[in-house]
Amino acid sequence: MRSKIVLSGLMASVLVLFAGTALADTAKVMAANLARFEHYAGKPQDAVTVFQLQGWQPLGDDHIAIWTGVNDVYLIKVAKPCINLSWTNSVGINPHMNQLQARFDSIHVRGMPCQIETIRKVDYRALRKSESTQGKVLDPKPMTAAAKDTQPASASSGG
Repeated sequence: MRSKIVLSGLMASVLVLFAGTALADTAKVMAANLARFEHYAGKPQDAVTVFQLQGWQPLGDDHIAIWTGVNDVYLIKVAKPCINLSWTNSVGINPHMNQLQARFDSIHVRGMPCQIETIRKVDYRALRKSESTQGKVLDPKPMTAAAKDTQPASASSGG
C-alpha cells in the first residue's frame, strides 16, 4: 500500500514538472509571436471597423491579435489584469455600430471584460511573406459554429 502512495506521489511530481515546462514553452512562444506581430504593426489608432470577428491569437497576458478578414489583422493591447487571456478557448467583442474603440470597448474573456488600451493594424501580408520564408506560420484560432450562433462577434478555438 505504501509503495502505491509513493509511486503515485512520484508520478504526480513528474506530471507537475512536465506541466511547468509546457507552460514555460507556451509563454515563450507567445512572447516570440507578440514580437513578430509588433514588428509589423502600425501606429495606434482610435477605432477599427469590425463587421465580424473571424479569428484570434493570444499573444500573452495583455495582447491579442484579431482577424476581421483574411488579411485584416489588428494587434490589441488590453488593460491588466485580463485573467486567462493566454489560456482561454474563446473571446468576444461588442463593437458599437461596427466600431471597436480603444479606451472604450473591451475584449470579453470568459465573460469578463478586458478594456482595450490600444489597437494597431498589422501588415499581415508582409508578416506572412516573412514567416513563409522562415517556415513559420501564424494562423488565427478559427471560428466555430457554436460561437457564431451565440455571439456574432466572438471567436473560439473549438477545443
